[in-house]
Amino acid sequence: MYRPILSLIVASFSLTSCQSSDSKSKSSENNWQQVYKTAYTNHDYPTAIVALNLLLIQDSTNANHYDSLATYYLKRTQNIYGGKTIVEKGLKLNPKNHLLLEYQGLVLIGEGKLTEARAIFEKAYEISKLNKFQYMIATTYANESNLIEFERIVDGLINNPNLPSEKFEAMIDNNNSQMVELKATCYLAKAKLSKDALTMRSYIDSTLKIEPDYQEAYYMLEELNKRTGTK
Repeated sequence: MYRPILSLIVASFSLTSCQSSDSKSKSSENNWQQVYKTAYTNHDYPTAIVALNLLLIQDSTNANHYDSLATYYLKRTQNIYGGKTIVEKGLKLNPKNHLLLEYQGLVLIGEGKLTEARAIFEKAYEISKLNKFQYMIATTYANESNLIEFERIVDGLINNPNLPSEKFEAMIDNNNSQMVELKATCYLAKAKLSKDALTMRSYIDSTLKIEPDYQEAYYMLEELNKRTGTK
């Protein structure tokens, strides 16, 4: 006689408890989302990293959190170990995440594993068809001092009349970057390899025609002017 009533009370208590727990979890997630947004806005990367890690504990399947965490670890705080760990976890979730593949390749370059990095960039290119991965493949050859292969790839991008507009992240310093046209980056790479001031200036000029606010190009032009006594 009393068992059904007792069962109903237990069931009701369990349901209430679950709803309360879910509500607290949702509230906590919203709080950390707000902390993350504030930290992101203020460029407070250490706090953003803490918030994103806690959000990942609550939802380990959110691919955007892995992307953002990898960016903060590797490009904003230079925490290679943290970035490598997050990249590995994110790629287990989605092996075709080309942003995480990009980061994996960059970590491999830092470790001197150029052949492995090249294979990762080739995989990322096949998945995304983004030409920045062709440029990254070229940089692996440059790091091996294989400048013939490097220039072959870079020249192919520069001289391709059908090369689509594509933005590439260029670092200004350890904490700041800007998005520039990939072709401008290719011209600047040619400038860095130039053996004489006239050729270097020509490539820098080509860079700035495409991206008039390319900070690294301006730094190089300033240094070139100092070296050659040009105003």
